[in-house]
Amino acid sequence: MTVSIADENPGITTPVELAHILTVLRTRFDAPNLELALPPSSLKGGFWAEMWTLDFINSSTGNLPNRVVLRLAPNSDLAIREATVQAGVADQGYPTPRIHFAEAAAAGRRAWTVMDFATGHPFLAGLNGITALKSLPRLLTAMPDTLARMAYELHQLDPEPIETQLDRLPNTSAGIDSLLANYVATAQAIAARRLTAFVERLAATRPPDTVRVVCHGDLHPFNILTDTAHSTNDPSHTVLDWTVARITHPAYDLAFTQIILMTPLHAPRPLRPVVAAAARRIGKRFLATYCELSPHTIDADTLAWYHSLQASRVLLDIALWRADGTAGDHAGHPWFALEPTLAHLLAA
Repeated sequence: MTVSIADENPGITTPVELAHILTVLRTRFDAPNLELALPPSSLKGGFWAEMWTLDFINSSTGNLPNRVVLRLAPNSDLAIREATVQAGVADQGYPTPRIHFAEAAAAGRRAWTVMDFATGHPFLAGLNGITALKSLPRLLTAMPDTLARMAYELHQLDPEPIETQLDRLPNTSAGIDSLLANYVATAQAIAARRLTAFVERLAATRPPDTVRVVCHGDLHPFNILTDTAHSTNDPSHTVLDWTVARITHPAYDLAFTQIILMTPLHAPRPLRPVVAAAARRIGKRFLATYCELSPHTIDADTLAWYHSLQASRVLLDIALWRADGTAGDHAGHPWFALEPTLAHLLAA
């Protein structure tokens, strides 16, 4: 059985924007009789956006599939930026859901995007410490190799048309200059002394972008759906969630994915050394496989700088949540599992 981006979460009510969204889609796709065949199904799995599956009848022209995913986002600029990148990579044949329509926030409505429904399951679906040990042969090879191949294929796309589209958007930029400026401003605003010094040092020591490619920025096993419907030996993969995508050095992707892969999974205490050793091996294999595939040279100093950049993203989010008293609202976020591993960088 295949599922979509995540499982149903019946605890959320129908989005308030739904009537407006249906009105827009009827006009956009010349389908005046477009209606829902079923009540919307909420999807869980994301920590930023709210997602639903919509099943239509009378989609008329056929340009709008009978089943789509609706993504509602709290930040309009980020939502439109994300949709622009996702549409751009999909146009170049990269395996990600095709965007059918996106609209910025207006009149009290959140920004929203309608995209293809993707079947499959996350690479690590249902995995815990015990099952991770049982799956070590697959984890040690298939997972890092798949992530490396998806990164490599993404980095082969032409960044120019996507960058051109991003440059036309207000309040956004294609590269990481605005990202660094935002990190410095955020750390200063919450009076996080060590974090401020850390990100200011990053901004002052930024390596040049000798290579600029399309980067996902959040490439990890739960953002890749695996579908074995046609072949268990050669499954298809779909990449989701382009919120932090940038046009920058490939190490922007490699550093984040390595951080995620090399952080030990939750496991019973006696098994933690084994799981931690396996995680380190997986992270090293990911980078080695990428370097075998890619023509781009990834030097150690540049990779280390991007490790620090990605670490600052995690640590700043956590510090901001604690500063504004919302850390409890983010309970279960993977950032908290990463914090002990990354916090030592602040003392460097």
